[in-house]
Parts: sequence; structure tokens; C-alpha cells
Amino acid sequence: MSYPDAMLVGVAGAAAAGWAVVGAVRVRDHRPELALRGLLGGGAAFGVAFSAYELLEAAGLGLRWERLLEGGWSAAGAALVIGLIEEGAKLAGIALAVRETARRRAVMAVTLGVCAGFAALESVTALSGVPAGPALTRALLAPVAHALLAVPLGFSVALAAQRGWRAGLLIVPAALAVAALLHGAGDLALTVPRYGRLGFATALAAPMLALFLHDRRFALQATHAQVSRDAAERR
Repeated sequence: MSYPDAMLVGVAGAAAAGWAVVGAVRVRDHRPELALRGLLGGGAAFGVAFSAYELLEAAGLGLRWERLLEGGWSAAGAALVIGLIEEGAKLAGIALAVRETARRRAVMAVTLGVCAGFAALESVTALSGVPAGPALTRALLAPVAHALLAVPLGFSVALAAQRGWRAGLLIVPAALAVAALLHGAGDLALTVPRYGRLGFATALAAPMLALFLHDRRFALQATHAQVSRDAAERR
């Protein structure tokens, strides 16, 4: 292994561990366990995605970046398939790593760990031979990008854990579709010369903005209910 590749492995591994710990420390209990389960789930997710790509390659349907550069419906279809494979693989990793009784904060911590582990392995395999500066920067930031795209997945798994997996049969596939569309849209945006980065940033920001607005609405409803109870008690 060359020195740049060894450095890439080290940086990718450190970034994965760091982001997994960042997610776990936000949960009151079982911090080391959550980080470890997330990273192991990320390894499983990468294995699922890698196997899917290998099967497509064996069938003569290999997906390469050049196909996205071609533009048109073919590029859009390829981007959607990439999104389905990678977000579906992350969903599988999250489902393997999460306990049925986990609360939302724990599920989101595990989701970050899964995405960090997935991103580290993806960086090591995809960025080998790339100049050190861009490769190391991408290895550091890839867990964040994957985690933002996986916000719908983590949120849906948390809801399924709370409400039961029967409810999850509707929620989780819808979340997977949203995550896959955002992933595909982000990849396609990067092929646009001028405004591609803006489009990619928008795809990453959309899930977090939606989650923020959801939590904000819930907080406002809880505050209104508390005010109503206090007013009733004063009467």
C-alpha cells in the first residue's frame, strides 16, 4: 500500500470513528455500544451495496460516473439506481444495528454511525489513487453527506420502532424513496458545471430542514398544550 493510500485509510477510519462517537455522545446511555453498532452496521451496509454493484457489473449493467455525465433520461435512471442501492444498503445497516425499543435519539445516533462506517469504506475503495488533498477532504466530509441523505431513513426507522413494524411497512419504503431521490438528485447536480454544487448542497440540506420544521411544529404544539393546561388550572 502506498503512503497516500495508507493516509487515506487512516483519515477515513478516524473520521468514521469520530463521527460515530459524536452521534453516540448525544445519547444518555450506551454510548460506546451505539457507536460500535453503528460502525458495524455501516460495514454491513457497504457489503450490501458492493454486492449489488458487483451483480449489476456481472449482468453487464455496470454503473459508472460517466453514465451520469451523458445527461438525459439514461443519466437520471442511473442516478436513481445508485440512490436506491446506497440508501437501501444504509437502511439495511440501520435496521441491523437498531434495537426495536430504541428511542429516536438513539436511532439517529446509530444512523450517523452506519453512514460514517459506510462512507469510510466507500472512500477507501473509490478514492484510491486520487490526489491526496481532494481525497482526504472527501474522506473527512463524506460521513456528513451520507448522514444528511439518510435522515429520512433514520427518522422512519425510529417511528417504526415506536409505533410497530406494521406502521413501518408504509413509513420506511416512503422514506427510502425520498432518500434515494435526494441521493440521485445530488449526484446529478454534481454533473452540472456551473450550479452543480448549489444543487448538491440543496439535496443535502433538504432532509435536515424538514426534520427541523417537524420538530419545531411539535415543540409549538407541546407549548400550546401546556399553556392551555396552565390556563385551565388557574380557572
